[in-house]
Amino acid sequence: MVNFLKIWVLTISRLLKMDEIPLTQDAIVEFDRLYQKLIESGESTLSSHSSSYPIYMFLNYIIEKKAVLIHGSNHPEITSFEPRESALFSGKPIKAVFASSDGIWSLFFAVVNRNAVHSLRNLCISIPARKGVKRYYYFSIDQGSNHDVWTKGTIYVLPKKLFKQGGIKNEWVCEQEVKPLAKIKVIPKDFPFLKKVSRHKETDSMIKTMANAFFVKK
Repeated sequence: MVNFLKIWVLTISRLLKMDEIPLTQDAIVEFDRLYQKLIESGESTLSSHSSSYPIYMFLNYIIEKKAVLIHGSNHPEITSFEPRESALFSGKPIKAVFASSDGIWSLFFAVVNRNAVHSLRNLCISIPARKGVKRYYYFSIDQGSNHDVWTKGTIYVLPKKLFKQGGIKNEWVCEQEVKPLAKIKVIPKDFPFLKKVSRHKETDSMIKTMANAFFVKK
């Protein structure tokens, strides 16, 4: 009943929405083959073009089935992640490596150009439903960023066993060094909400940002 009410509230909001699409057997076979190639055969790099399905579907599949998490970055050659001073989504300070259990959320961080964009605001909520998972998002970049805001990026695959849950469900943290298991090259068009990213003023309060996220049509 609680999840039903959450889903109802989030569905009538203006958040971006993505229902989980049931995977066909062909998709599962392909994703298992790609994962084996990515991890078990020693070939540690793939391109998003390696799959005939959207890359976010592959990412969500391996997160659910293969005991891994992911991290999106502009940097293509990270061999080890070191804990850094930051804060959980809840605002609590922490020195940690961050990872995500949501493919679309990580894709945003992989392809938004951090050299050109000065301020990011984002939200990721996932709720189990009768049929799969319902996912809700908000993505925003500052109004002052006008050129080259998107770039090529990399999704790093990390071992889930080293992480604990962070400030919200899809945020995970590890307070020690983490070596990636593999990486996947991605491009801006792999991010499915590329044309639906909002804009905010850097001086806007978080209350205003959240109001825009829930009530302003994208």
